[in-house]
Amino acid sequence: MTTPLMPWSSVVPYVTARRGEDPDSAAMLGLRPGGGGLCYLDEGPRDRDDQGVLWARCSQNREDGWPVGSPRWREVHPSRQREAMQGLRCQVCVVQPASRTASGYLFLATRPDDSVKSDWPEGALTWQPPLCLDCAVVAVEQCGHLVRAGAVVIRVRVPRLYGVVGTLYTTGPDMRPVPVKVSDEEADRPLSYKERLLRPWFLASQLVRELRGVTVVDLEREVAAARS
Repeated sequence: MTTPLMPWSSVVPYVTARRGEDPDSAAMLGLRPGGGGLCYLDEGPRDRDDQGVLWARCSQNREDGWPVGSPRWREVHPSRQREAMQGLRCQVCVVQPASRTASGYLFLATRPDDSVKSDWPEGALTWQPPLCLDCAVVAVEQCGHLVRAGAVVIRVRVPRLYGVVGTLYTTGPDMRPVPVKVSDEEADRPLSYKERLLRPWFLASQLVRELRGVTVVDLEREVAAARS
């Protein structure tokens, strides 16, 4: 779920990272007084979310308020993903809120392997923000990942804030923060906001929601209903 929508299309989602947008230097990371977790050496109030988790910094290339530059399709911009997911706005155009009906907000997903629970997508975790109807139509037609894997269109009544995806840190031998080495499988494991002992040591890059009250829907019918 880390790959943003619509690689190889002419439409570049708002949340997609662009060439020339660079992460802040690791040298700006330090330890909080008393060694109680991560901090930025020049930390400001916007560097943490409402749960106190520190967020990765990344520069932005914008022109007239819109991201510009060649898309880095496999990467998501931390601030823009957080903006869309926090506000439940369309991850592609962002100017529109996510489509919402009595059945809930509109999300796109791909069916995972057979190891998932039989009631999937109920209770699934996602760090793909929702979409408006118009952009969802474009996404299922142009996103190579969705075309190959098969898009599942869902309505979600309760997209609960769950936690974050990012990097866990610890204290290195020089008393500087260093990333904890994890397997590729563990690298994308979301950190729940309930994990209070780990939260101070986590550098977040994407916001995660837990999908509750899920209904699988037909996109063509959703569009027809909206236009009737």
